[in-house]
Amino acid sequence: MRGALPYRAFRRLAAVAALMALASCGKGGPHATILYMRERELGGPPFPTRIIVTHRFVRIDPDTGTGNYILFDRRHHVIYSVDKGDHTILVIRSHLITLPKPAHFHNVVKPGRVKGRFKGHKLRSFRLFTNDQQCYYIVAAKHLLPGVVSALKAYANTLAGEQALTAANTPAGLETKCDLADNVFDPGREYSEGFPVRVLDYEENEKVLTGYKKDVPVKRNLFVLPAHYVQYSPGEVRDGG
Repeated sequence: MRGALPYRAFRRLAAVAALMALASCGKGGPHATILYMRERELGGPPFPTRIIVTHRFVRIDPDTGTGNYILFDRRHHVIYSVDKGDHTILVIRSHLITLPKPAHFHNVVKPGRVKGRFKGHKLRSFRLFTNDQQCYYIVAAKHLLPGVVSALKAYANTLAGEQALTAANTPAGLETKCDLADNVFDPGREYSEGFPVRVLDYEENEKVLTGYKKDVPVKRNLFVLPAHYVQYSPGEVRDGG
């Protein structure tokens, strides 16, 4: 799956990717922070992603142009993965994690050098390890977009419960320590040192923030799900339903 944060998480659950064209903004609509990203999967060619954050929703349009998108309801902690091609919506709800943490499981953050500035914010590099494996190389700005950081952490936390169920049903040895740390036991840790202007994970998935706009009026229908699409849960997929 292209685009959402974190990379490997949604790829296991659904093949989603893309963007609905942003219509003209209606009077009285919500205001948002809009992020423009450049992403790569597994070292492949880059593609654009847009993230729209309001007080109520996060909308992620990966690989803009196909009409697929991800909508996160921040109030109810529900993720909707909308697939325009087959007119379906994968619905992921927050739930407790019961998967036992491995006995030897240790996360380390190793700070690196200052890497210049982005929009006036000082950048510093970091490497995030789980046990002896480097999971992320990050260039982050400490005080950049704190509201967006909070929203994307909540998104990662909501997704973590479903990722724990996926890990529990994965044959032993196929889940790496980084997979478990990034997706289940420490979701959203790529935001621990501020907003990541660049993130590169151990599979060579990369995200780069190319720009953003704040306090942008957006149309309400960007956050309304298609009424005629069929909704289903990851549990139905696992059970063959």
